Amino acid sequence: MTENQKPLTIYGKPIRGRSCGSCKLCCTLLPVELPRGQKPANVRCENVCSKGCSIYDHRPAPCQYWSCRWLFDEDTANLRRPDKSGYVIDCALDTIIVNGQPCEAIQVWVDPEREDAHQDPALRDYLNLLAERYRIPTIVRWSSSEGMGLIAPALSGQERWIEPESVMNSEKIQRARAESQMTFKAILEGDE
Repeated sequence: MTENQKPLTIYGKPIRGRSCGSCKLCCTLLPVELPRGQKPANVRCENVCSKGCSIYDHRPAPCQYWSCRWLFDEDTANLRRPDKSGYVIDCALDTIIVNGQPCEAIQVWVDPEREDAHQDPALRDYLNLLAERYRIPTIVRWSSSEGMGLIAPALSGQERWIEPESVMNSEKIQRARAESQMTFKAILEGDE
């Protein structure tokens, strides 16, 4: 980010002419911590009805304070509404580990029935713009435990996108860490 550049906005008012309309994709794809317990990713919220949220005026705080980036970010002008595109761009950043260091990342929740939706050229252009502007990678999620990193050309310095598979399951993360520590130790001791 340059000195004169505004920070990445994580919430805002809807852009004129944009509304959720009949889109309810966030109410299914995203996990939500509710007072009565967790609504898992890829499970339709029990409060979704034909017109949206049946408890909209009294919806839980996480739902009140959350909005997809398509609604409020002017840079998403070339993107289709989430229910049409098959993905939701989360306004909340997540922290991932890159080269052993914590790093904030854009989250794109993809409908598992349209698992290649993240390859939408308009989405890739938008993510590359964010990568160029804010030096931020992306994590594409199909669930809370399945996803992949996505490194834009603006970050990698290459002409192509880098799509390293991500290990998101905590048990797998611990196993991967242990394996990488053993490999690192072997390299230091000259065993490899």
